[in-house]
Amino acid sequence: MLRNLLRMPFYAVANGRTPGIYKTWAECESQVKGFKAAKYKKFNTEAEAKNFVTGVPSLSSNSKKRPSEALSSTSSAAPATKRFKSTKTAASELPTTKIVGLKSFGKHTFPVDSDDFVHVYTDGSCEGNGSTIACAGLGIYFMDGHALNTAKPVLGRPTNNSGEIQAIILAIQLAKANSIKKLQINTDSMYVINAVTQWMPAWKRKNWKKTGGGELKNLEDFQKLDKELNSNEIQVRWNHVAGHAGIQGNEGADKLAREGAQMYRDAKKSAKK
Repeated sequence: MLRNLLRMPFYAVANGRTPGIYKTWAECESQVKGFKAAKYKKFNTEAEAKNFVTGVPSLSSNSKKRPSEALSSTSSAAPATKRFKSTKTAASELPTTKIVGLKSFGKHTFPVDSDDFVHVYTDGSCEGNGSTIACAGLGIYFMDGHALNTAKPVLGRPTNNSGEIQAIILAIQLAKANSIKKLQINTDSMYVINAVTQWMPAWKRKNWKKTGGGELKNLEDFQKLDKELNSNEIQVRWNHVAGHAGIQGNEGADKLAREGAQMYRDAKKSAKK
């Protein structure tokens, strides 16, 4: 309420490193500066900012139409989505699918949509990203109270992208361990989605080098992810969701990732004793 009274702006990033809504220009700028085809805008209300991020058009005051409920906070609602093809994805450009119920795989029950895809949300978190004091974690969220919801510190170099990639690797491994054959990865990381669906084939042709010949960051993580995707045990569908936009699954994964970063911090402190 105080924010509205002061008319503080909301910075919406529809296309950037991590799409979502930010409270300061500095936060917004860090997501779009140097990012190719960045799409962002400042708004006076959070509702307008959410619509911009999720692609819901702004409605004039005399319109009788109501905006989409794309930002429902319930786990059964379909998030704002962009579907992407991968080497193991047959159903990639489908209309938005909703979670329609629960289905048992292995010893656990999972949320599934009408295409029988199990839905999971993944996220990475890093405080002090790129610095010597960086602490990073990963989060995996199926639904509230699920036994396989996971918070862990990252392995190796602590960065936000390490958390994002390692969360997806572990989510796929958990799915395979429970005999899940179709998995939808819901992530707010366009970096990982672009890497898997666009860049990775070229990297592999160049012996895991960048197209310009440079060294890849997160090389080991991407190689592990590629191995999981090409095991012929599972079909993965990639789905981009807006970060920090009130989507329950994304918020749950973010919370777990931050817990993982705290575990990383605690481990560093213990190692120094």
